[in-house]
Amino acid sequence: MSRQQPASPHVDHLLLTLGLSVSLLSLLLLRGGPAAPDPSPPAPDDSTGAQIHTERTGDRLQVQGVFVSEDASADTLRYELSLCRSGAAGTTQTTQSGTFATGPGQADTLSTTQVNVQSGDTLTLHLRVRRGETPIDSARAWRTIR
Repeated sequence: MSRQQPASPHVDHLLLTLGLSVSLLSLLLLRGGPAAPDPSPPAPDDSTGAQIHTERTGDRLQVQGVFVSEDASADTLRYELSLCRSGAAGTTQTTQSGTFATGPGQADTLSTTQVNVQSGDTLTLHLRVRRGETPIDSARAWRTIR
């Protein structure tokens, strides 16, 4: 039984960094994997907490980190939005972070970034929200550009 080589050393490195197995990625890709929709709203049952929204326009993908507070009191929190795109043109990694004040039921757009994409690119998106050093919520998304 021969083992297939990964499509790109960047993808293999990304998988090792994230601790995912090549077989899991293969399973996602074989079943069509999630594509970057135009635009992607949050899931209907995910109306509070950390959310990642994406919208593709041509060869650009806009990524937004959003937090909807479910607490009954105002608070100051920290966020970190990381993006990794890997494909034929190479690998791009970016991280944006900061603090924000939120209130009960308030939706806050924490960060907006854009990245050039082309067919076959893979993206890993991760939004983390913390109160001090304590994790409050996180959202993670994987996209394969078609």
